[in-house]
Order: sequence, then C-alpha cells, then structure tokens
Amino acid sequence: MQIEGLKVTDYIKTEGGSDQLMGVGTSGIKDDKKANTYKELKALSVDNAYYNNKGVMTDEDFTKEVNEASALGMSTVDKIKNVERAWDEEATAKTREGGHDPMDMEPETLITVVDEIKMNLAKAGADISKMGGLSDAEIEAMSGSIAQAVAMTKGLSDTLPVEAQAYLVKNDLEPTITNLYNAQYSAPAKAPVETSDEDIISLIELVEGKVDSLIEQIESEDIRFARNPVPPVELKNMVATMLKQDVPVTKEHLEYMVQLEQYEKPSEENIVSAISDILAEGKEPTEAYLIEGYSLMDQAKKTFEEVMGMDVNDLASVTAKRQLTEIQLTMTVEATFTMMKNGIDVNTNDLSDLLDKLKLQETNLLKILMKSETGEKTDSNVNLFKEVMNEMAEIQSAPAAAFGRFSNIGMETFSYVHEVSVSVTAEYSRMEMTYEAVGTEVRKDLGDSINKAFQNVDDILADLDIEATESSQKAVRILAYNQMEITAESVTSMKAQTELVSRTFKSMTPAVVSEMIKRGNNPLDMTMNDLKNMAENIKAEMGSTSDEESYAKFLWKAEHNSEISAEEREAYVGVYRLLHQVEKSDGAAIGALISQGTDVTLRNLMTAVRSSKHTGKDYEINDKFGALDEMVVRDLSITEQIEKVFLTNRCRDAKEAMTPAKMHILGEDNILNMNPDEFAQAMETETITSEQLEEKAYNQYVTAQLKDAFASSEEVESVLQQFNIPTTANMITAVQALMQNGSSLTKDLYGRAAKLQENQDMDIEDLINLAFQRFDEACHSPEAMKEAEELLGDLAESVMKSMEELEDVKSIDLDNMKLIIQQTKAIQQMANTGETYRIPIAVDGEVGDMNLRIVRGQQETGLVKMAIYMEQTSTVSTTFRYEAGEVKASVECATAETRERLASQADKLSEYMQEQTGFSFTFSFTREAGLSVNDIYNWQLGNFKEVEDRENEIQTEALYSIARSYLNVIGEMF
Repeated sequence: MQIEGLKVTDYIKTEGGSDQLMGVGTSGIKDDKKANTYKELKALSVDNAYYNNKGVMTDEDFTKEVNEASALGMSTVDKIKNVERAWDEEATAKTREGGHDPMDMEPETLITVVDEIKMNLAKAGADISKMGGLSDAEIEAMSGSIAQAVAMTKGLSDTLPVEAQAYLVKNDLEPTITNLYNAQYSAPAKAPVETSDEDIISLIELVEGKVDSLIEQIESEDIRFARNPVPPVELKNMVATMLKQDVPVTKEHLEYMVQLEQYEKPSEENIVSAISDILAEGKEPTEAYLIEGYSLMDQAKKTFEEVMGMDVNDLASVTAKRQLTEIQLTMTVEATFTMMKNGIDVNTNDLSDLLDKLKLQETNLLKILMKSETGEKTDSNVNLFKEVMNEMAEIQSAPAAAFGRFSNIGMETFSYVHEVSVSVTAEYSRMEMTYEAVGTEVRKDLGDSINKAFQNVDDILADLDIEATESSQKAVRILAYNQMEITAESVTSMKAQTELVSRTFKSMTPAVVSEMIKRGNNPLDMTMNDLKNMAENIKAEMGSTSDEESYAKFLWKAEHNSEISAEEREAYVGVYRLLHQVEKSDGAAIGALISQGTDVTLRNLMTAVRSSKHTGKDYEINDKFGALDEMVVRDLSITEQIEKVFLTNRCRDAKEAMTPAKMHILGEDNILNMNPDEFAQAMETETITSEQLEEKAYNQYVTAQLKDAFASSEEVESVLQQFNIPTTANMITAVQALMQNGSSLTKDLYGRAAKLQENQDMDIEDLINLAFQRFDEACHSPEAMKEAEELLGDLAESVMKSMEELEDVKSIDLDNMKLIIQQTKAIQQMANTGETYRIPIAVDGEVGDMNLRIVRGQQETGLVKMAIYMEQTSTVSTTFRYEAGEVKASVECATAETRERLASQADKLSEYMQEQTGFSFTFSFTREAGLSVNDIYNWQLGNFKEVEDRENEIQTEALYSIARSYLNVIGEMF
C-alpha cells in the first residue's frame, strides 16, 4: 500500500474548525509546468530525433524499419548534426580497421558505426575526455553546447538544498544539468507552506501504518536501497520533509527524494562521462544526468551486468542454459544501449526474447553497414556474411599444423579449408594439446616449450641454405607437427601456403567481404587463390584501403613526424615507392635477382628497379653494390617461382604495415639490407608509442576533415538532395568545391595530366581541346554526354595512380587529386540524374569549365542553361527557351563590359546558331550583379513545367544541338 499524493495542504484547519484528512490524491495532482521555462536561464529546447513524435517502437516496427535502425525518425540534417557531435578519432580508427572509409560513408551508416563500436561521444570541436581541471579560457574555447553544459556544472553546489530537491520532485524533473541548475537558482528559499512540527507529527501518526508499509515496500523492491539501506527512521524524516515542502508522498517521490538527499556533485571526469552518454542518445550536453541510473547507457550497463552475473547452473532447462550462454557471448553494452535507444524493451527475465532481439540487432546493423536491399536477399546476404566471418575466425584460431594437411592450399575452397581446420582443432582438443594458432603470434605461454621442442630449427635451415626468418621457422614447425619431410622445397612451399592464407585474410576486411557478397559472389565456394585475388582487387578499389589512400596516409605521417629529417623522409618514401613498383610488376625484379643467385635485399631491389626503369633492360647485381652488368635472365625453377611469389606477397605485407615511426627506429641502412620478408616482419611487430601517436594524429586529421564537410551550407545540401548525390563527407566537399566560382577542376586535372604525358609536346591546352572535341561530338544525347563525363573520371583516376610513381609528390598533392576524383564522381551523378554537365573549355588561353543543364518540357519545349566563369569575363549565364523551332535566349553578365561585348555580337550569334541548328534565335542581354554559376544547380524554373521525357528524340536533338552550337560560338567569340 502507498499514500497516493499525500500533501500537508490536504491536512488543514477547515472553517468549521475540525481537523480532517482530505481525499487522498486530489490536491496532490502534479502541475505540468516545468521549471526550465525560466527565460533568464536560456535553457536549451531540444527536438530530440530519437524520442519526440516517435513513441516507443514495437519489435515489429524495429524489424520493419531496418534501414533506420540506428537513426530512427531522423532527417538527413539531423543525422549530419548527430555525426558532427558524435564522431571522433577513435571512431575513425575503428572504421578504417574494418576496411571502410568514413569519408565515403553516409550519415546513417556513420551513426550505425557509432552504435556498433561505441566510441567516446563527448567530442565536438575539443577533446574533453582528458580535460582534468578546466580554466574559463578553456571552456570558452570549447564548442557552444558542451561549453554551456560544463559552465553550468561549475555553478552547481556540492549538495542540493532541500528546497531544490522538492522543486525537482514536485515538477517531475529528472536530475539533468539544466534541471539541477534551475532547481538550485529558481527554487523558493522557504517552504511553500508554514507548518508547525506538531502538525507534521500529528499527520504522520495519523497515517503511520501506511507510511511504514510504504517504507517496507521500498526497501524490499528497490535495488538501490538494498545496496545502500536507509534506516526507517531516516525515511520517516524524509516523509516529514516532503510534507513540509508540500511534496506529494508517493513511493516514486520518496525514492527520488532519497536520491537527491544523497546527491553529491560528480567529479569532472564523471561529468564528461555523463555528457558522453547523453550525446550518444542524440540529446544536448545540458541534458546529461548527474545521478547514476537515469541515462540509457547506465541502464544498458546495469542490464549487461545482470546478464553477465547470471549463473548458467542456476537455470533448470537445457534450452535456457544454452540461451544464456549464447546471450553472454553475444551481448555487449553497446548493443543493449542501441536497442534501448530505439525503444526496444530489454527484458532479462525472458532469455528467449532477449536472445532474439540481440540477433535482430546484429542483423539490422549489418544490413545498414552492407547497404543491401531489404527482403529475403538481404537476410541471406547478412547470414552469408556472418558465416564467412565466423569461419575465417575459426581458421585463424586453428592449429597452424592444419596447413600441413594440404598439398596445395591455393586450389582448395575456403569452405574445405575451414572444414579441415575445425577437424584439426578438435583433434588437438581431444589430445589436450596446446598449439600455436594460424592467425596469431606464438602464445607467450607456449613460447618456451616451442623453443625447446624446436631448438634445432635454425640448424636445419642453415643446412638447407635458407635464412632463418620467422616465416621459415614457422614453416619448419608446421612440417614437423605433421611429421613431413623437411627439405628446401617443402619449407619454401609451406611458407608460400601460410603466406597465401595470411594475405587473403588481411584483405578480407568486413568491408571487402560485404562487397564481395553484394556483387553476387559466395566466398565459401571460392578457391583460396581466387579468393585472395578478388579480395585484393576489391580492397584496392575501396576507400581507406586503396593504394592511393594508403600512400597519402604514409606521406602525411612522414611529413608530420617532427622526429624525422627531410633526408630520412625522402628515403622512407623511396622505400614505399620501391615496394609499390615491385608489387606493380608482379615481382619481376625479385625474379631477376633470384635467377642470378643475388640476395633479394631492398637495396638490391632498388638498384635493379631503377636500372630497369632507365634502360628498359634487365640487369644483374654482382657482389659489388652498384656495379651492373647486362644479363640474360634464366628460367626459374618451381621452388624459385614459389619463393618469388612469397617475397612479392611479403612486399605487399610490408607496404601495408610500414610506418615512418617504425622505420625511423630501424634506420635506412638496416632497412635496405633486409629482404622483403625480414622487413615485413619488422613492420608487423608490436606497435610502438611513437607509431600510436602518429596514427592518432592522422585519425584526428581525417576526423577534422569529416566534421568540416558536415558543417556545409544549406545550398550544398540542396544540390546533394536534388541530384540524389550520396551525403558523404567526400561528396559534400566535392560539391562545395564545384560550386565555387573560381573552381579549378579542369585546370588542376589537365595540368597534372599534361605533366604526366609521355609525349611532352602536348600541353594543357592541347589536352583540353581534345576533351572539348570529345564533348562537342557527344553533345547529341544524354547517353553520349554521360560517357564523356565518365572518361573525365577515368582520366582523374589514371592521374592519381601515376602520382604514386613521382618522386616529388606531397600529401597535399594527393589530397587535391582525391578531391578532383570526387568532383568527377559528383559530376557523373549530376549527368545521370539531372542532365547537368561540366565541360572543359579553353577561352583565349584561359582554362575553365562550362556548366550545362538540360530541362525538358512538354512536347516540343525545353530549357537549356549554360554558365561559365572566367577571369576575363567573370560570370556569364545564358538561358535558352525552346518552343516549336523558336529559341529565346536571355544572357546575364556579371560585368557591364562583358554585356556590352556580347550584345555587340548579337546578330552574329543569332546567325551562327540558326545556321547550326535550323532554329530562329532572339537574344536579350542584361547585367546582373552577384551572378553565380551555382544558379544552374538551384535553377528556379518559374512557370515552366518540367517533365521526364528522355524518349522524345526530337526534343533531345533540339536541346542538345542548341547547347552544342553555343559551345562552339563561345569558343570562337573569345
């Protein structure tokens, strides 16, 4: 039993002079008015995307809205703002580890990643996770909402006055930063009702039985009181305090009053944690809870602890035991938090229901990350993805001895390799044998025993004239585990088999596996050779794992490492480029050195590659470094061919693992004296502190780029939406650059292309003229124009790949080229969805872009808009309105000089274009201040009715012929 809404104002002297207890709960009804409406406090009013106007979702709703599982009800703008608040360098690092590029991911996918990896969310322009004590200046430097939250906590007292406690309870306000601040400074200084202690005592005595029953119920039910029991006499005192403060006495109010009475202002570290948790919910920092147990993250942690604290032996049924075990293996705080955030009830009393929800949560996150379509195909794709990743993990945890069970592992299917690996694992388990696993370093607890068991490995290798590298030693151990003959051929073959699997799994990041499946491939049915090749090809195509992106990252680190001199930086970059060239040539230089019996060191490889590049001939390197003689390369034996493939793969391993920080410790001479296997082994060793700092700095750099992009203008967002361009950081940045009047896309792209031309007689203007001719020929149909834009993108990709071979390239050069590539992708999307094109053009020696947009009308009507910006002309925008063979052209010029110049040529323009098209033209010329080429993207069509009718051949030819003839006449006039 509880006392519903008992208040001291219910116990009053009536006019008749008699004492009475009025109807319980009548005058104790709470007022909905909240304290945080005080204008002077300027408390933030937040439209919460997760909860407002959404209600609590059912499990059925959650399944149905799978593509919004982590961002339900959020607009694109809301998603972007959430990423701006939530993302940090840890999220960047985790995303890149999975093979994804955060710059190429859309906001809903980024939010999903936030939920999946649970990074520190209290970042918004300043890293406050390590703040310690904050000065006023440091608070001012932080971003607005977080700065406000931290500043408000500075004004909170260490404990809460009883008036503030009552204020929070009566107004039904949770213990957030804003509410505690309001309560402290807005609550009345005195109790609202002057009541004597005798009256309070009389009231409590009158209802003593009910009060005792209420206190007993609270102590038995509430876990907080079970952990920190409050003596009954203190609870009775609290009831008295509530009555004095005119607070309705209910079970919930009494519990809350006790919490507020026990409140102590959290440390700055705990405040930061509270802000992190509330940001993860999509709320503002000032809504952070300062009492434990209220945030969803606190509830998720509590639920997680409850589940992990369950003992499987306490469960009666076998099914329940199995379910609990699976839940404990599957459940994470983050998954629990995400379900709660999306309104999913997490009930630890129903294990079957909880297990189903956890599986659903995992599946839904994967569906978003894989960007698959909904339906049965998606479900099967996700199941296949999980199966592949699980089988890969089981192979990696299997005994390395499993490799000895295959004569040629490259020709076996992935599924069969898994089957054998599981069988060998079970075999070792039955015999209770410890082992070194496929995918990890030798366990420390096994190190001594393995060394003792294989003390003569180095002697065996020396007898076989094989260098005692880690790879060779492991190969001998695998042969020995399987009691196989140890020869030079068998060791070389085993090294190659081990490396094949290692290379395959390094390339099979979650991003690569999901892309494989999206393309309709089943990794389980592929041979290891085919799987490796496909994984490496897809990896090379994808964002953060592409060769160009990896090179840009290495360059950036080398340029920003203050401990490395300019000479060292040049040497380390040279080694990277060497490995790239060896890999690109499929190990040709390695084969040449092996053929001549020369040590395959990086120094010798560098000399051979340089000599071959300059002369186009093959050379051998004798014992005297640098003395080269022309040679004839003999055919390699089978063993030598295997060794060549092995070392080529190790070049790839080294290139992926190498960092300037680790190279700095080794030194240039040591590096050049290593072979690719030794160098790869050195680069794959445990991460060092300087490398961690180097990696963190780079992730901070990428994170800053991402946040800068998402802070773009509404104008950019409008263009993205209009042309259905993905809302990724890369695309946002690209469109923003395209919309700058002085955009240098054409100049930058063709300028770089001209420098890379083998025929140095061709300059940038020659290349642009060729491109212009291509567009002129293509300006007949949307399909031909799209192909021309695609060729522009191909050129950009080709230039980017070639830059990796140049010696004087800086990271900023690669960043600029990457931006150009992204711009060409945006342009291709505009061509596909909106018949809007970007055409390279050279006018009177000046390089620029002509923007063209076709808008189709009904029957024989249509609009053509063309805009160009040049330094000599400023902006010129021309709109052609075509209707039944007649064209009205309106030319707007940013300067009076250009308007006069074009107007004087009106007759010539009309004659030329009529001759080219067969239509009659009427021109008008105006000067328009503030004119921008960007207007072509957000074109206001007025009363013109646009239709989607690309099948109308007459209209297509008419509109494109107008554009084609104007392109030519502009080129001639200027």
